[in-house]
Amino acid sequence: MKVSEPWAHRSGDRLVRGTKEYKQLVEALRTIKIPICDGFKRKPYDVKQGLLNSMIDYAFVERGWTPQPWVDTSEGRKSSQKGDFSIKTECGLKVLVEVEFGNVASTFRDLYKFNLAYSTRSYDCGIFILPDKELARRIDTIQNVSGAKSLIEDARDSINLPLVLIGVGFDGKEIDLLSINNDVEYWKTYKIDDFNTVINDHSELLF
Repeated sequence: MKVSEPWAHRSGDRLVRGTKEYKQLVEALRTIKIPICDGFKRKPYDVKQGLLNSMIDYAFVERGWTPQPWVDTSEGRKSSQKGDFSIKTECGLKVLVEVEFGNVASTFRDLYKFNLAYSTRSYDCGIFILPDKELARRIDTIQNVSGAKSLIEDARDSINLPLVLIGVGFDGKEIDLLSINNDVEYWKTYKIDDFNTVINDHSELLF
């Protein structure tokens, strides 16, 4: 995928961009080929989002990121909220990652998690990954990185955790799922829980 120039809130880039773990995260995003399948939904929605999410999961976990971490890691935790990924860097920085391919309401939920992470002193920095406008347009009617940036700018005094926003999009290296199996129904039948099986069955998807 193409990775946009990151945008920082509360100097999040100064905290995390120099770390090995951040560089590995960006490298992981760049290795992923966006899966497309013409005809599995109405036009222009040809990106297989569930499979893309699983590909991101696979790439991050392979590089040492913990999936589904507690947002509140304090003793006596009261919240059941979980993030997408977390890691403690070699320099001791605790980083929470949210990957969002959902609507505006989902973006607000992510921003709530980042504030919770701050108020419970569970994390030092957050990384927020969203699609750029063109990728968002071909997934569904969802939030894009520019829209999320505007929300954060509008509420900048209320969002306390230092953040780095990263946009991802098409890089010309997309993988046409019909070139793997030329059957739209085949790709329609898989549910989210089956996507890891799809990845294991088709080495073409393993970056």
